Amino acid sequence: MNERAAFLCDTSGQTLIIYIRGEIDHHTAVSVRNGIDTLLFEKRPSKLILDLSEVGFMDSSGLGLIMGRLSVMKSLGGDMLLRNPGRETQMILSLAGMERLIPTEYSDTQSLPVNQHYAHPHMAAESVADRAPKSASRRRSKAKASGTSA
Repeated sequence: MNERAAFLCDTSGQTLIIYIRGEIDHHTAVSVRNGIDTLLFEKRPSKLILDLSEVGFMDSSGLGLIMGRLSVMKSLGGDMLLRNPGRETQMILSLAGMERLIPTEYSDTQSLPVNQHYAHPHMAAESVADRAPKSASRRRSKAKASGTSA
């Protein structure tokens, strides 16, 4: 695969939101898993949201990554939610029957700007709060590209 997986994190109360970007395969899943687990055990959230909107490819290693985080969250007494998987990622999740195990949420707008810089998993995860808010400008940019008004 061409693009390494990376992630950002954000917290909202007792919710930890992980924004994953790139390709989740056997080369990248271990480092992403280790980075997320470090955050889970440090922050001990009651809810984990995995935002998959920027995942371009995912194989069975990605399914293992997701199932393992579900297991960790259950051991911590928490819940988990998947957010905005793309069409191909959703197909893999559906074929694996993941919708029976983990709720999936879809929203009309994505939370992060297209040019957002993601930390590689072996680096310390960067908080979304450390970034300048750009989601409104992204919606305007997307609207301009599609010819609609924001």
